[in-house]
This record gives sequence, structure tokens and C-alpha cells, in this order.
Amino acid sequence: MTDPRFWKIIKWAMIICLVVVIVSGRLNNRISAAGFDTMSQAVTEAADLSKMQEADNQMLKRLYGLDGADYDGILLYYPTSNMGAEELLLVKMKDVSQAEAVQAAIENRLATQKKSFDGYGAEQTAMLEKSIIKVRGNYALFISADDPAQVQTAFDAAY
Repeated sequence: MTDPRFWKIIKWAMIICLVVVIVSGRLNNRISAAGFDTMSQAVTEAADLSKMQEADNQMLKRLYGLDGADYDGILLYYPTSNMGAEELLLVKMKDVSQAEAVQAAIENRLATQKKSFDGYGAEQTAMLEKSIIKVRGNYALFISADDPAQVQTAFDAAY
């Protein structure tokens, strides 16, 4: 362990790990050039909206506690029935500093939905368990659906 070559290898390995962490962090916070119309079209085309309805700003405030006027764009589809767990939220933030608040609002909504179906809505709970929350740069996506990966793929491609 006193071999200087060992410590040199350890030092370079640590430097490489640090560079990887910094680069990946910057890529995740990269601001997307995609306009909100382009992004919303991509995710809505990939989603099955048949069991959802589009929400207005009042419903957004009720379900998520967010004000649409604070963001560059918001699209929310929520279940048409009380027994539905399908939901789609797309947020274009004005600044990446809003990301933490948006993610917290999404996580709170997801926790509320899980609690409301706990004990009797096995199908809905399973859907909520496989839901996807993705915050990337100036966009946030939440999708709870039968195939949420399909919407995430469309989001990533449009980003």
C-alpha cells in the first residue's frame, strides 16, 4: 500500500469519477431548445389520452398547487373518473431554479394518489408505482399510464 503507483492510480480514478459526475450533471440541467408546442405535441401523441381530460389552471392549482402563470408552459391531463390513475403533466419552467418546487409538487400528487387507492385499487396502485417523473433542464414530465415509457421516450426525443 505504500507503492506510489497505487496512489497515483487511485488519484486518477478519483479525477475521472469527478469529471463524469460533473459532465452528467451539466447534461441533465441543459436547457432544451424545444418549444413548448413541439414538446407537448410529442408527449400527447405518445400518450393514450382516452381516459383523461385536459385541465385548466384552476385544476392545476387544485391537484398540484402550481400556478400556470409562473411557468412558460403547462399541459395537464387528469383522469375522467375518480377511479382513474392516468395522468400526464408537462411543465416548461422559466428557469431551472423552479425544478425543485415542480418536482416536489409532482411527488406530493403521486403520494396523494397512492394513498387514495391504497387497500382497494390494486390496478391503479400498480399503474402509479410504474409512473415516471422526469425533471430535465427546463422541463418536467409526470406520466402515469399503462405504458409510461412510451411517453418518456417521446419526451427524450423531443428534448
